[in-house]
Amino acid sequence: MTFKELLDSVRYEDVAPHIVRMYPDMRQSLGWYKIHIDMLRLLQPVFHEDANDKVCHITMEDWEDGSGLHLNAYPMEGDLWEHSLTKELIVALDVKATKEELAACCLWHTSFYGFVEKHVKERFRTEDLDLDTLNRWDDSLYYKAKALQNFSIIREHGGFIPTIRQLSKSKKAELIKQAKDSMFLGSTPMNRIKRKKHFRIEFLEHYYERMSVISDFIVQAIPALKGVRNYILVEQLCELFHSELFCTEEIMSYASNGKSGAKYLYELFTSYDMIPKMDGIVVRLVTGTEHEVLTEDEILLCNLLAEGRKYGDLILDYDPALGNQVVISYAAYNSNNPLVK
Repeated sequence: MTFKELLDSVRYEDVAPHIVRMYPDMRQSLGWYKIHIDMLRLLQPVFHEDANDKVCHITMEDWEDGSGLHLNAYPMEGDLWEHSLTKELIVALDVKATKEELAACCLWHTSFYGFVEKHVKERFRTEDLDLDTLNRWDDSLYYKAKALQNFSIIREHGGFIPTIRQLSKSKKAELIKQAKDSMFLGSTPMNRIKRKKHFRIEFLEHYYERMSVISDFIVQAIPALKGVRNYILVEQLCELFHSELFCTEEIMSYASNGKSGAKYLYELFTSYDMIPKMDGIVVRLVTGTEHEVLTEDEILLCNLLAEGRKYGDLILDYDPALGNQVVISYAAYNSNNPLVK
């Protein structure tokens, strides 16, 4: 039985309890596992000669952490997902596991570096920042380069970037605490001058990390703002820089059997708690076709995302390559003021 055949023979609803039992830390990620398995099911298996192996061995392994034997699938991590689907599963004689348990184990391994391609790219920082000399693994350099590149695009389109002095007292205090905590974790004896210099480096790293995440969302939204369907201005989105708390994510549907992408995400979000509860949310809804009037499924999805919040704004976008699928890119935030007054 190949990994593809295994996935097609189980229901995710029956696999999810085993993910929680075998990997308790993954309880809050069940929605992402649902996306991961649906994504894999839509992929076409493709064999690659340079992959780690043609087969996957299912064995019982001791993790050496005192928790005893655990199911193990090797090799699965690091191979292209399309190739992993072609792998024949070789189950050791001493393994007594159901198909659902095997699926849970394999999914844990295939999602080790990310549930979707975007996560993998972010983890390994494969995004091109047009800086050949950039050390992508130096956080202080990476986040600054990423933020400054975004700042330039935002300013070109009429947006503003607040200085550190313009941030709220509470936000500056939070960044100071994060910097001090980072220094404490890696504490080594330093004189006053070195300690001050090190504090500045840590502070700016946390500052640019936050600013790069927020500016990423704004830059991705800018092209759609020119459309007549949208009312939000770039300078209004820039108010997100002043938010007290901020969280963003991009989630794509993997609907099949004629189901709309909007309905897929609606059912996903009603089943799994994937969107943080904050004061406000800006949702960029990307569909496969451009239409002025939202479909019934899209209205249900947007209403669900705005439910229970003080502020809610919608940006409509489209990408013909999506077909029947949809993508939501959201920015959830805490603030005393709405973005659009």
